[in-house]
Amino acid sequence: MKKPKVTVLTSLYNCRQYIEGYFQCIASIEYSDELEILLLHNAPTEEELHIIQSYLPSYPFLRHYIIQEREGLYSTWNRGIKLSQGEYITIWNVDDIRFPLSIHQQAETLDQNPQADITYGDFYYMYQYGDISKNFIQNKDFIVSPKKFFRTHQIGCFPMWRKRIHQKIGYFDEQLKLVADFDFQIRAAINNCIFVKNRELLGCYLALIPSKLSSNQRLQKKEQNVLFLRYGIYDYLNWIYWMAALKYEITKIFSYQKDQPLSIYFKHRNIFLIKRMPLFILSIFKQPRNILSHLKHFVFKRK
Repeated sequence: MKKPKVTVLTSLYNCRQYIEGYFQCIASIEYSDELEILLLHNAPTEEELHIIQSYLPSYPFLRHYIIQEREGLYSTWNRGIKLSQGEYITIWNVDDIRFPLSIHQQAETLDQNPQADITYGDFYYMYQYGDISKNFIQNKDFIVSPKKFFRTHQIGCFPMWRKRIHQKIGYFDEQLKLVADFDFQIRAAINNCIFVKNRELLGCYLALIPSKLSSNQRLQKKEQNVLFLRYGIYDYLNWIYWMAALKYEITKIFSYQKDQPLSIYFKHRNIFLIKRMPLFILSIFKQPRNILSHLKHFVFKRK
């Protein structure tokens, strides 16, 4: 059996309602002989196991791993990276939809751009699984706006990267629950990784679903402020979440039950942060709007 070119990481937890649709998408994926798909299954139910096991014989490129107790998403991704055999690694969440050619197109993008480390692209929103909206996320092109990759999340939900870059930038920070992919992107940019945008739309992202962890706006803002402090994005700071953000290990990256100093992956960080101190002044002018937004959210939740 030949070695796969691409490893696809799919984290599963409480996923019964999405499994059938996910396997329908797998059936339509082109160039599946290039792939291995790792189903990383957290705390599976008997029903989930029964459905998945009924599909496995039809797809020899699927590998099903059972994780008995639930772990964080980024712990699962790191687990998958260690298990991966592919030269390239990509993400496919079970509640998202990949277009049939998207994985092959991204792999071709890396093949055709040997200087590139990460490829990404635009995608549609879904507000109900399987119902593709006309709204789509248009991420910045790294060639045109490289500075955006130091400050805002641009790689979206379907990034693909060369496995070797983990030697240079480390793994996903497992102390984060929602924004470790954003953190990963910034570390890649800081270490002069090259991003290439895929020209085709890659798939559909399920948004605004209350059961999704990403719908936890308070946690998301708190973790975003961890990154703003970590990487000197001071003008984006929301002071309401400042103290909560300081409870995290801002100067350390946690992966595989170990912590490593951020300085390993971010040389001359202290000098960099000192140069960005004037951005604190800009953050002052944003706080009234942040406070008003926080109050509106609080009042809305009380109703």
